[in-house]
Amino acid sequence: MSHTPKIVLFQCQYCLASSADQEWVENSLPENVKLVKVPCSGRISPLFIMNAFQKGADGVLVSGCMPEKCHYITSNLGARRQLDEFKKFLVFLGLEPARFEFLWMNIDERGVIQNELDAFTSNVKQLGPNKKFNTMKDEIIGQYHG
Repeated sequence: MSHTPKIVLFQCQYCLASSADQEWVENSLPENVKLVKVPCSGRISPLFIMNAFQKGADGVLVSGCMPEKCHYITSNLGARRQLDEFKKFLVFLGLEPARFEFLWMNIDERGVIQNELDAFTSNVKQLGPNKKFNTMKDEIIGQYHG
């Protein structure tokens, strides 16, 4: 039986201008995709990404506005820098960096989100299920109970 990866999609509420795309994201996402809408990609803490992985996500995709089209001027640039650094940190958590992606969405484009989500899901599927990684709490508990 083939593994269907669990994907968490963090989506800036402004990055999809097409009503058809927004309708698809809000009502027709595949069952394996969990949507989390945020006011801006700049509001996404790396802790949100880590929490998604700790709760069993196989992959996390963040969609934000193109640099010059951010509703909050430059918040998406800060998010991209911070989340790019966090992606490097995933290796230390025992996760493949390919399980996380930041996607610039041009509000003028139509139909891109479906193709990007399909491609991301396919890439994550090739990695296989996310192995639960140890957190500091797990290590401390293990020292005293095992």
